[in-house]
Amino acid sequence: MTLVQSVRPTATIAGFPLSAWAFALRIWTAMMVALYAAFWLQLQSASSAAVTVAILALQTRGQAYQKAIYRILATIVGVAASLVIAGLFPQSRELFLISFAGWLGLCVYVGGLLDGNRAYGAVLAGYTVAIVAVQLIDSPQGIFLAGVNRGAAIVVGIAALGLVTDVFAAPSVYRGLSGKLAAVDRRVRAFARAILRGESADPIQSANLLREISALRPDITALVAESSAGWARGAAARNAAVALVAEVGAAGALARLPAKTLPSLRSALGEALADARGEQSHALQRRFQRHADAECADPHDTLFARHALDLLIEDRRVQGAIEDIQAGRYPPRPIQAPIYRSRRAAARNGLRAFLAVLISAILFSLGGWPFTADGVLLVGVTIALSANAPSPQAFAAVAVIAMPIAVLLAGVTEFLILDGVDQFPLLAIAMAPGVLAAALVLTIPNPKLAPVGFLVLVFFPVILAPTNPQTYNPETYLFFSLMAITAVILLFVLLRTVLPTSDALRRRWYLTSARAELRDLLAGGRSRRRDDEALFRDADRIGQLAALPPAADDEHRDDLRQALDIFGRAAAVRRVQTSLVELSMRTGGRVVRDGYSAVAASDPLGLRRAAGDLSSAASELDHDGRAAARAASLDLIWAAFLIDAGASGSDPHGWTAA
Repeated sequence: MTLVQSVRPTATIAGFPLSAWAFALRIWTAMMVALYAAFWLQLQSASSAAVTVAILALQTRGQAYQKAIYRILATIVGVAASLVIAGLFPQSRELFLISFAGWLGLCVYVGGLLDGNRAYGAVLAGYTVAIVAVQLIDSPQGIFLAGVNRGAAIVVGIAALGLVTDVFAAPSVYRGLSGKLAAVDRRVRAFARAILRGESADPIQSANLLREISALRPDITALVAESSAGWARGAAARNAAVALVAEVGAAGALARLPAKTLPSLRSALGEALADARGEQSHALQRRFQRHADAECADPHDTLFARHALDLLIEDRRVQGAIEDIQAGRYPPRPIQAPIYRSRRAAARNGLRAFLAVLISAILFSLGGWPFTADGVLLVGVTIALSANAPSPQAFAAVAVIAMPIAVLLAGVTEFLILDGVDQFPLLAIAMAPGVLAAALVLTIPNPKLAPVGFLVLVFFPVILAPTNPQTYNPETYLFFSLMAITAVILLFVLLRTVLPTSDALRRRWYLTSARAELRDLLAGGRSRRRDDEALFRDADRIGQLAALPPAADDEHRDDLRQALDIFGRAAAVRRVQTSLVELSMRTGGRVVRDGYSAVAASDPLGLRRAAGDLSSAASELDHDGRAAARAASLDLIWAAFLIDAGASGSDPHGWTAA
């Protein structure tokens, strides 16, 4: 019999759910409150308050508050840099522009090494110099006052958004993140159960799971800014994410072993993972522990028991961490979730930003156009923002679409709807269609449409530039609009001609860095990070690799297979080294030297010989020493198994090919 569960349809207006309309109304209200307050305070940069609300237009409180904090800090740094640059080169426009381009390139480079709102703060510190100082390049004495006015407008915008966010009861990061972690946990369990049924581990599926987990990190970091329990919930969420990565790694290790290993325990493990309450895991964990400690005739049985035990332990860690998040409880063993960022990509983005600003300044100056400073400003702002996008070229293409839309909306609002009026209520009503439409598009879960909505929402108040009283100058509007469109078209061209970074080049960088780090591990290098933290960093690299559009499906699958192979090898080497270190602390190092040598030489016979020596020496140790020796012996055998798998062809890239 088939049971059909009826699902209550979500109420919509004009095709958008009520939650999207609530978000759009919240942003419009906050923008109008910010503008009214800025007008009342008679700030010269009143429009910056509205732009601040647009930039902080995020759907959860925690994300908006965290971005607001970085916006304030980055603005302070940017204003200070403006004063320094202007003070060093007060009479030389050329040196001033070169210094600004260098500062922007440096900030873009730093942003390339960070993630989320931290990366945004880094690039904001760079292009704040353009907003504050470049427009006053011929009157540097006004930079300090301009910086103060901009800072005041930003504070007004943040305060307005915070007030409206609380009044409208915007959703929290915490509740959404708990649901996302639980959903990913279900998918990881299903992935592991499929492997236990004998299915092979698809590299694309494995990589996408790691990508989903690592992509939760910006939400995790935003928890701190959301409530007083944010620190505890953030620490618990990091524990959950790291444990999920380790669970995927353990499932991948099981996939490498023969499918018929310990069939009864394999079936029991699948049933335990299907049990959402985890009632069977405790008893099953003890059974796997006994198998891992026993001398089995088939080493595959022992290895299966060891990795199945890891899978159960990590699954319990995930459940415990999710409970800690819901209770707002600090975890007993907090860990970090470090990210991977390519220094090559960051340096290339920084150098490209430096060159793009210089090239645009030369072209605009040679053209003799009015509003040249605005053109350089817009190029600097957009290229800085593009550096944090997954694909700068795609961001530039979106900007080319969004800027004319923002220009058209601003023109219609100013010259057709307002048409000379100067009352604030009419300004608020006139801006409502453009702001609401852009905010609604921003809520669409489409990687192509949402950025268009964001850029229109930001550039609409920039081009409209509401003032008190409102000025109506068609010539200024036309020249600035033409400069804005020209700037994004120039950015589009520059990103494709000045140090272009193709997806194929990025894939090569990711794989090359993974191989280099594995070589360092094999040579005896030790990371300052804990094993599970290093595993999460490796998973973040695989997630970025999986996010790149593939040149061909087979090539994409092969790249991910290589990355996952290195992921598993690096985890095995780190685990061996950790086990040997723990055993060395108990034995003084006298029984672990051969193990270190075999790992460095990637010698499977040497690894098995060292494992046998450890098993023999364990009889002379106390209970804890025997357990440590047994663990190190199993880790050496697993490393030898992976090397043999590479040599036999199931790992076509080989252990030492990295």
